[in-house]
Amino acid sequence: MADIVTGQDEPIRPRAGMREVLASLRQRKVAIAIAFGIATGMPPVLVGSTLGFWLRSEGIALAAIGFMSWVGIFISTKFLWAPFVDWIRLPYIGQRLGHRRSWMLVGLTFVFIGLIGMAVVGPKGNFTLFAAFALLTSFATATQDIAVDAWRIESAQDAEQDLMASAYIFGLRSGYFLGNVPLLAVSAVIGWQMSYLCAAVAGLAGIAALMVAREPDKPRDFAPMTGLGSVFAALVRPLKVFWQDHEKGLFLFLPLVALFFVPDGLISSMIGPLYIDLGFSGPEIAGVRTVFGFPATLAGVVVAGIIGLRFGTLPAMAAAVTLAAVSNVGFAFLALSGGAKGVWIPAAMFEGFSGGMATAAMVAWASRLTNPIATAAQFAMLSSLMTLLGGLLGGFAGLIVESLQASTGSSMQGFATYFSITPLAAVPPLILIWLVSRRARRVPQLSTGS
Repeated sequence: MADIVTGQDEPIRPRAGMREVLASLRQRKVAIAIAFGIATGMPPVLVGSTLGFWLRSEGIALAAIGFMSWVGIFISTKFLWAPFVDWIRLPYIGQRLGHRRSWMLVGLTFVFIGLIGMAVVGPKGNFTLFAAFALLTSFATATQDIAVDAWRIESAQDAEQDLMASAYIFGLRSGYFLGNVPLLAVSAVIGWQMSYLCAAVAGLAGIAALMVAREPDKPRDFAPMTGLGSVFAALVRPLKVFWQDHEKGLFLFLPLVALFFVPDGLISSMIGPLYIDLGFSGPEIAGVRTVFGFPATLAGVVVAGIIGLRFGTLPAMAAAVTLAAVSNVGFAFLALSGGAKGVWIPAAMFEGFSGGMATAAMVAWASRLTNPIATAAQFAMLSSLMTLLGGLLGGFAGLIVESLQASTGSSMQGFATYFSITPLAAVPPLILIWLVSRRARRVPQLSTGS
């Protein structure tokens, strides 16, 4: 059997059911992947959607909140330094902890410093310094993410990639939850700055998982970089290997990766401001996300894993991006309803379920695109593509909503119009998924099951 992406031979994978999936979760590395997902998932939310709640509660303008979402640009450009995470061994800790785990420790440490700085300064203190600490947190998060993704891919056999991806995304989405809902619940009591201090300390729990994790048994060439030529070679090598593996297929695969999360990226920075402008309190938001949104997210992750094992990853991706479009419309109805709970709960559930499905399915699919020669660099490039376009376009969301509010004469009508337009962004990835499936059917040696 050959992989739908690479066309290379791979072991025949039996279609697994729920019993097999649950049994596989007993593996040690699967549990550690969940723990790493939690540690990796918290910081991006703390400089993303949760930060939007904090800034809006401080009276910051929508346009400024939209532009502030660009602090996550490092997460979308991590491919620029990922090759060095692949081929530079850190002194001392690299020998003691291993290559991947030592880079994880560096990322965790600077995430802690960045979050502490944000908490101490606050947006009402020195906004420029506050933004600088947010940028540091974003950069450290991206570096940590590079190492964790490489560890996950290298620790799994090919047949385990769907399982390890789902386990990791299960943890990642749990991290998103922990970096958002508890802070919303307690911020009204202890304040946002103290909430971020608590989140920074809680994030250090990732070090415990790091200490019990096993370093992947992969031989590495740590030849020293002696000049610009070697640096250039480090940057080019992953791209060269990528082209050799996939050739013309990249003209389908890369646009699909880049466009897949655009529907979500267009609305992520505006959900928090919508909730605040509707008058929802922190405890109310936390309650809905805890009882309805978070379980729906985990259900989406599990469903994506099962669909991937039984029917293939592409069907899971198609279903997820379709549901993402539906969830965007749900927020438009929420704005028009004035915050009706009967609309809010289904919207939160659709958003959570589709987000869990989409992330798990895309991570599994993209993991198979990578080559063990350059795991960190190649997956960093792909995961950067996943967020780059949506993040850049989402940065203008505040300006667009404010413009629509001015033209319609209504705050909620402006939100509703914006949310009702964004589902159109789901059309291009759906077309690309269809083209990739058609390509697999057209080329006999490719399997439609991957």
